[in-house]
Amino acid sequence: MSRKRILFYNLDSAGVNYYRTLTPAIQLERDHSDKFDVEINPSLDFSDPETINYLKGFDIIHYHRFLIPSVPQMLRLANELKSSGVVLVMDIDDYWMLDKTHPMYITFMEKKVYNDIIDNIKIADYVTTTTELFAAEIRKQTGKDNIFVLPNSVNPEWMKQFKDERYPDPNGLVRITYMAGSSHLNDVQQLKGVINRLNSDPNTKGKFKIIIAGWDTEGTTTDIVFNQEFGKELQNKGLWTPDMIKAINKSRGNIDMIPVPTSIKDKYRGKVFFINQRPIKSEESVYLSYEKILTDDYRIINDKEYLKWLRNYERGKYHNEGVFARRWTQKANVYAEVLNETDISIAPLADNMFNRMKSNLKQVECWTRRIPIVCTDIPPYNVDGINGRNCLLVPYTKNSMINKNIDADWAKALKKLIIDPEYRQQIGNQLYEDFKEKYNLKNVTNKRAEIYESISVKKEQLLDV
Repeated sequence: MSRKRILFYNLDSAGVNYYRTLTPAIQLERDHSDKFDVEINPSLDFSDPETINYLKGFDIIHYHRFLIPSVPQMLRLANELKSSGVVLVMDIDDYWMLDKTHPMYITFMEKKVYNDIIDNIKIADYVTTTTELFAAEIRKQTGKDNIFVLPNSVNPEWMKQFKDERYPDPNGLVRITYMAGSSHLNDVQQLKGVINRLNSDPNTKGKFKIIIAGWDTEGTTTDIVFNQEFGKELQNKGLWTPDMIKAINKSRGNIDMIPVPTSIKDKYRGKVFFINQRPIKSEESVYLSYEKILTDDYRIINDKEYLKWLRNYERGKYHNEGVFARRWTQKANVYAEVLNETDISIAPLADNMFNRMKSNLKQVECWTRRIPIVCTDIPPYNVDGINGRNCLLVPYTKNSMINKNIDADWAKALKKLIIDPEYRQQIGNQLYEDFKEKYNLKNVTNKRAEIYESISVKKEQLLDV
């Protein structure tokens, strides 16, 4: 069989591209170049008529979520490519319906992005995703069995940021690192009170250091502004009541949840609130909220000069950080180097459908360095994570009720690791042993190659009919 040409395409230039497109493509080229001619192209110009001819030159096109945002255009493009024998493999790593606590929820609902994602799933010939749980959900949605699971994975042999080059803290502190993006404020809420508990315990007070990685004050933020014309029309029609105001606030912009006549619904559909984007101010960064929770509102920091320095949002490292440190956002190929100054990693997640469909990337980031990790006891972390064996799991619920003492349970788990270096080593070593095969990119890529080969064989069989 001749080498099959595969195009890897992903508009995203950050973490999603790194784990779902770039590194898988590189590993495939390294290990299976005898079978596949791999090309990575992140910048297709669909306004150029030659682009379609370029795409027709591939046997398989791997893309993340969509090639073109417009579903009708995507459908036309897909039909033309499929008629030329091109196989479309869509990759998806996040559930299509955001939780209400997600900062992009209103935008997603207003634009009905979830419908576009589902339509794109149905358009693709095959779908790859991160977990068996998410794959099952996709199968439910499509009724098809064309879904393959290729977990997020790393290869420390050539992905330098995952080589174990850890060094001890100069002050002998146990470093606890929270490394996350900007959409996790609801998840971090379960850590409120944890640092106060640890700092009030004589066994842990002054013995640990908190590091928040990914700190960022760049980008834009969204201002949600109520449409005053909508309010005036309701007032003129005698509909502006306390119950109506409650319904509007609860609707989060979904006009169908607001008890108004159909004519008003049609007039203000998608216009209940206006969404304005503007550059973010430093003091508005969500990382500041993370910071307040993970420093007990700065009570663990006694150095007034350091507090003043932190309020200036200086990049770089302070000369005497003590018990807290910021680590600013880095590019996708180096961001995990902060784990070289980490003794314990933490991964809090609220229990909702969107989070349950996530991958266990936080655990995957830790296995190569044998770093113990504390996670919330929900999927994705309790799938391969076993409490007391290869991680510590903090219950989100107890007796089918939300765990009201979750902060105490987080503090208890962290205390175990802070005071016992041998226990840290034991948990970290077992994480390494349990994850080193399943979550090694080399092994995952072997499975990917098998999938692509089977796809190619099926295509040729259909062409021979």
